[in-house]
Amino acid sequence: MATIIAGITALFNTLKDCCFQSSNYIVSFEGIISSLAVELVQLKNKSEDINRQIEAAKRDELNPKQEVLGWLKSVEDFTSEAENINTAYRRMFKCLCNFPVNLCSSYPLRNRAEAALTVAADLKRKAGEFADVADDLEVDRLFKMPNPQTVGMDTAVEALLGHARDDDVSIIGIHGMGAVGKTTLLIRFNNDFAEKELNNLDVVIYVDLPTEYNAEELQKSLFDRLKLTWKDEEPQRNRAGRLFRVLSKMRFLLLLDNVWEPLNCQILGIPLPQPPCKSKIVFATRMEEVCSRMGAEKTIKLECLPEEAAWDLFRFNAKLDLAGTDRRILDLARILVRQCAGLPAALITMAQTMATKRKIEEWRHVLITMEEAPFQLPRMEENVYHPLKLSYDHLNDTLLTCASYFALVPEGYRLSKYQVNWLWIGEGFINDSETWLESVDKASYLLGMLLAASLIQRIDDEFFKMHPMVRSMILGMQCDCGKKESKWLIRAGHGLEEAPGAEKWRISERISLGWNNIALLPDEPQCPDLIYLLLQNNHPLKNIPDEFFSHMPRLKVLDLQNSSIKELPPGIGNLSQLRLLDLSSTRIASLPREIQALVNLRVLRMTSTTHLRSIPGDAIPCLHQLQWLDMFNSYSGWRVVGDQQLDGEGILLDEVESLKKLKKLKVLNITMSSVAALRRLCESQRLAAAVYCLQIEGCGGLASLDIPSTFCLGENIHNVALIRLHDLEEVIIGGDLQVLNALSCLEYLRLLALPKAKIIWKNRCLENLLELEIEDCNAIDRLMKVVNNATNSTETITIFPRLRKIVLRKLPELENLSDGDQVIAFPSLKTMEVRNCPKLKKLTLAAENLTEIKCDREWQDELDWSDERTLSFQELFKQAD
Repeated sequence: MATIIAGITALFNTLKDCCFQSSNYIVSFEGIISSLAVELVQLKNKSEDINRQIEAAKRDELNPKQEVLGWLKSVEDFTSEAENINTAYRRMFKCLCNFPVNLCSSYPLRNRAEAALTVAADLKRKAGEFADVADDLEVDRLFKMPNPQTVGMDTAVEALLGHARDDDVSIIGIHGMGAVGKTTLLIRFNNDFAEKELNNLDVVIYVDLPTEYNAEELQKSLFDRLKLTWKDEEPQRNRAGRLFRVLSKMRFLLLLDNVWEPLNCQILGIPLPQPPCKSKIVFATRMEEVCSRMGAEKTIKLECLPEEAAWDLFRFNAKLDLAGTDRRILDLARILVRQCAGLPAALITMAQTMATKRKIEEWRHVLITMEEAPFQLPRMEENVYHPLKLSYDHLNDTLLTCASYFALVPEGYRLSKYQVNWLWIGEGFINDSETWLESVDKASYLLGMLLAASLIQRIDDEFFKMHPMVRSMILGMQCDCGKKESKWLIRAGHGLEEAPGAEKWRISERISLGWNNIALLPDEPQCPDLIYLLLQNNHPLKNIPDEFFSHMPRLKVLDLQNSSIKELPPGIGNLSQLRLLDLSSTRIASLPREIQALVNLRVLRMTSTTHLRSIPGDAIPCLHQLQWLDMFNSYSGWRVVGDQQLDGEGILLDEVESLKKLKKLKVLNITMSSVAALRRLCESQRLAAAVYCLQIEGCGGLASLDIPSTFCLGENIHNVALIRLHDLEEVIIGGDLQVLNALSCLEYLRLLALPKAKIIWKNRCLENLLELEIEDCNAIDRLMKVVNNATNSTETITIFPRLRKIVLRKLPELENLSDGDQVIAFPSLKTMEVRNCPKLKKLTLAAENLTEIKCDREWQDELDWSDERTLSFQELFKQAD
């Protein structure tokens, strides 16, 4: 019995141990299945995150990485396996208390579950190693283009390369006139810089914009270059977003050629590089204004080639062999190069045209054609004039006519901002300005627009000119490439001895015959459409036919200056629409009474009309629209009411003042020869405020003049910019302390023909003076005789801080520039001219910014070169013209 009981007990213990082990097995198996479920959820969540990243990358046209795609496939396989394990587990453990139907069959399933957990851990580890889920775009990093000729452009190339390598510069603008080589510079930069710096760039994009383009066209070009998918139905904003996301992740160099208007990068989707960075935007434009409006941190102005570089470019393309070519042909080639004026497109086009020409007759013919009708030469219109015309076509009608004034004068002729001011008043572009300075500002603004369009060139702060190729383009357009030759009859500077026949005047709108030797004009030309007539600088021209002006009903501008005419015919009264009449430097002795019929006249210029003695008393007061009356260095017989010495012939100043009362007269440049008239002028607040240029000459009883003074040149003369003095015995500069600020606008002071005058510089004034000219003053022994100055006599003092130019001529007694051991400082002085000053041996002045001293060779040789200050200027001497 005991044996039976012991056996039962052993069996029970065995069964108990077996059930306990099975229970533990089942519990741990359940834990594995639970862990597997957790891992499955986590990997599904991670795969969803990565799939969203991939979709976003695809929208940016990026390519998912293969390892990421492989990982997603492994997650799919793992998911399938985990779900299969879970399903098998649930089937196996469906008996009471979750005991498996066949415990032994559960062991392989558990092994699968444990292996799946290992796979899950490996997948999670790999997911943590993904920095990016997609690769960059598969784009060509650089497209090289055929290298163009860049003769003479090395300086510009180096400047561009330097800016591009500066990480603190992100936007660079290149500007210059049409056909000057901006595209050439960009192409060379694309090839050279990009190749050298390609390790620092992901992509170089070159876009040549059409003249008329829109945002969609530019986006399409960028999409094509970056191999992005273009969808016609996609909104522009979405395209911009795609472009922005792609380019923001790249180090890009964007080269934009032919930019006419500032680009809105935000609308286009172009990210603006933020320094410091390697990404750059470089663009080329004709309009300087575009550079500032696009935020260019550095700009490069591309100029025409200097003469020798132009010659090298021409000679290379014309295949001229210096050793084997006829010397006469080489001389003609040089002339042809000068006519191209350094414009690369013109030089290359002409050189290629002449490459096969080996006869001197051919070269002479081309030279004549180049002067008279260059648009008839092969490829000139498409290669040169068409690119230049694009700039011209972008102007409004006002600016087109403004630009035309530079084409009406001879090639290379300079026009000042003051000249174009009165010309444009005559044309009607500048009208009803409150003051003369406002009209000058308007002229400066219009000049700035022409400069920005690269249609004119700045010489200095005052003068401008037009490039010869631009000039010939404008003239070619106006005559429709020779089909309407007389619409603009421009023969300025052609050496004509006879005026063109009257039949050529009939259809003309503008006629320019200046700078010739014309003596006779047509008797009665029919000019129904004529607006502008220029006859200046025809010195043989002495008479104008009586009926010459009978059929010019629309004439606005008549320029007769620097001719030898002695009188105007009565027919001048027919020009009722005339707005500008220029009689400067003519020999006219009197004005006809008919001039009062010029009721629309705005500008009457008679500067240096030194023969003028008689003006009808009622003539000028009838010119109710007159804004500009210029009689500087001209008529001086002004009368004053109540002055018996001035009774008789002449104009009353009160009559001129009546124009000022009408608030029309803005500028009065005038010459005074009597004390009474000078006093009356200075006392009249209306007239004095209109005076900008004043000449005082031979005033009887006026031996000494203080500048400024309470007597004259006082507070009322506050706008005067130029004063010229003649025939005085003493001039005191800075004489009256009470009115020192009266001449704050004075910029030019000329002291001429003062044979007995002593000039005393007393007190500091005229601090805005820019130019000082002293000529034919026999009594002056020192330039600056400074009195009432608190400084020590040996100190350096500054009298004129802004003075830029000093001219000293015909001063036979001048020995010193300063008084005693005193040194005068001119901190802004740039130019000094000394002529016929034989006793001046030392240059005792301080002028650190002086760039040239024009003088006679004899005087230079006789200077005291032992003087240290004189020796310090040794490199600045130039022979005077």
